[in-house]
Amino acid sequence: MLTYPDELVDNISAFLQFYMDRNNIFSLSADACAELLAKNSILPNNIGPKPGFNFRQLLRDGRDGKCKFVEGAWQLRPKTKWIIKKSNLNGS
Repeated sequence: MLTYPDELVDNISAFLQFYMDRNNIFSLSADACAELLAKNSILPNNIGPKPGFNFRQLLRDGRDGKCKFVEGAWQLRPKTKWIIKKSNLNGS
């Protein structure tokens, strides 16, 4: 079973929010986030049955209260695609 410490989730949230703010991006797909996190050695992308599984599991665990929730994570309902939204839209 995978576990996601609070510090790791905080680092992931901070990295993704900084990346979106710096690049003026409103939202990213879970797969795009997984690639960015792996490329920057923050969260491996080679765990599970297919690329991105590790990050999507983190999102599910956050939704289910098993770990902290990734800032900006959004899902319409279970079993639909995850989106990570830029949380500070006004730039302040």
